[in-house]
Amino acid sequence: TLLQAGLAAGVTLSAWPLATPGRLWGAEAGQPKRGGILRLRGWDPPHFDSHLTINNYTNYLSSFVYGRLVRHKTGADVPPGTFPIEPDLAERWEEPDDTTVIFHLRKGVKWHNKPPVNGREFVAEDVKFTYERFLSEKANANRFLLEPVDRVEVVDRYTVKFLLKEPFVWLVDTLAYPYSTWIMAPEVAQQYGDFKKPETVIGTGPFLLERYEPNVKAVFKRNPEY
Repeated sequence: TLLQAGLAAGVTLSAWPLATPGRLWGAEAGQPKRGGILRLRGWDPPHFDSHLTINNYTNYLSSFVYGRLVRHKTGADVPPGTFPIEPDLAERWEEPDDTTVIFHLRKGVKWHNKPPVNGREFVAEDVKFTYERFLSEKANANRFLLEPVDRVEVVDRYTVKFLLKEPFVWLVDTLAYPYSTWIMAPEVAQQYGDFKKPETVIGTGPFLLERYEPNVKAVFKRNPEY
């Protein structure tokens, strides 16, 4: 509509801010090159425990490090304003009845090779721990999102079951929500008590937190096991 109004007023397309030569964002730009450094503007989080704050900066940094059971699909083929769900740490899920959702986890996913987790395999117990903490932590302002969940059960090493108090069609969508839904390792909580310190930022995601300098920067490096 905006373009039509402009053209009707006699404005040429080349005068619009979006008039960028196609070669800059088309196939002529060449194939992506692996490696290098990407610099992004960032902000200091109050801490790194996404169950204890809904601060955007905590979750912004967490998104580089952690994984979720499911996530919102992104990319050029996703229509704007839609939020299709795709697998992340779960490879598939099923709903045998109105109050049960079963997630089948990817096998061979490794935690970051940092103590106290030391690169062990991601398993169903990690999902159970994460969401029991999510639901029991009184300081978690997002607890209401999963209020219909009665309990989380481990079926086997790679299968976890969510049992609901009542039918809740938004469960899978909620688990894709990019705030407070990251899967966390129980060993970290056992050692540190919470996930506030930079040392506790250990996930299964594409980047590892290499170092954090308050009021300066957070530096991530590629996870070779991702």
